[in-house]
Amino acid sequence: MTTGRKRQANFELLRILAMLMVVVMHFLSLTGALPEAQEGNFPDERKIFGVLLESFCIVAVNVYVLLSGYFLSEKAFSFRRLKNLLFQILFYTLLIPPVLAVFGKLSWQEVFDPYHLWNCLFPVESGHYWFVTAYVVMLLFSPLLNAAVKTLPRRQLKAAILGLLVFFCLGKSLSILPFGTDRYGYDFGWFCCLYLIAAYLRKHGSTFLYGKKRGGLLYLASCASVAALSLLCLFVCARTGLLEYYASVPFHYNFLLCLTGALGLFAVFAGIRIPEGGLSEAVRRISPAVFGVYLIHEHVDVSSRWAMWIVRDVSEHFWGYLIQMTESVLLVFALCVCIDLLRARLFAAAGRILSRTGPGRRFTRLLDGLDEMMKD
Repeated sequence: MTTGRKRQANFELLRILAMLMVVVMHFLSLTGALPEAQEGNFPDERKIFGVLLESFCIVAVNVYVLLSGYFLSEKAFSFRRLKNLLFQILFYTLLIPPVLAVFGKLSWQEVFDPYHLWNCLFPVESGHYWFVTAYVVMLLFSPLLNAAVKTLPRRQLKAAILGLLVFFCLGKSLSILPFGTDRYGYDFGWFCCLYLIAAYLRKHGSTFLYGKKRGGLLYLASCASVAALSLLCLFVCARTGLLEYYASVPFHYNFLLCLTGALGLFAVFAGIRIPEGGLSEAVRRISPAVFGVYLIHEHVDVSSRWAMWIVRDVSEHFWGYLIQMTESVLLVFALCVCIDLLRARLFAAAGRILSRTGPGRRFTRLLDGLDEMMKD
């Protein structure tokens, strides 16, 4: 995602890692590896492992949004880019249900249920994928955010970001009771805040986050603290019934340590240089397809089922579970990447065919005209 140049392999590798982390977190949740905060419910060995692994993966969503803000903040808003994203989303929301019905994983009655069809036709507005809804709205706000980054002096921009962090992050990170306005980072407001942070880092940099070593220490310390705090709250709740809400707070995307962990990991990969060659080309080839991994395995008809399609009997033994998780995550990731690479080829071929038709040319000219309006 660089302007007129090859994608930077270090950041594209981070994008791949972030999506692998997302799949890991979903597998942990679907297989019951995460403990519930409840009086008398002490986590066993497998659930302690689940908390530890979740703690080091929880930064993934913030990292993904930071990557978008880092690169898109220096680009003009593109209706063509938004169109491609929406078509990719619709491809999966509309195609997956009939495919599942053909293979007997979903009834045709469910496929043609009016409410289900409406969710699939309007995935952004319906919240079919919570991330997509927040992300698309953030993209629609990006011209305003970019203008603010471009025109505001560094001091004012920093003050604005700090004000947003106070509202979205700092207060809730300290409160043992939930706030009515808090969406736990599952909303476009938090995404816009992350976008501005990444845009600030792109434009002004940060001595605090400079260097792989410092970034790595920040990531490790933040995630280890998330794990320690979560386990402490779980054991306190199991013994006394207190802190039931706060036991989940360290795993909220707008929790302070989740943010600092994401910034640390971002700084690590910012300092990595991957030599040109086979590895960098493979990374660049795979990374555009990782969003398809999310769209496929988190489809409303797949999200709660895919793990048990692969692992029917979850191992109670630590090493057995670890092997199951590793195999399942890699299988889902590889399969979904292959599907999305094929989808991209189909879209490219269809685009070439449509470009030769009258309606296709008119639609292209419309998008070009709109994009031209968004340029300086």
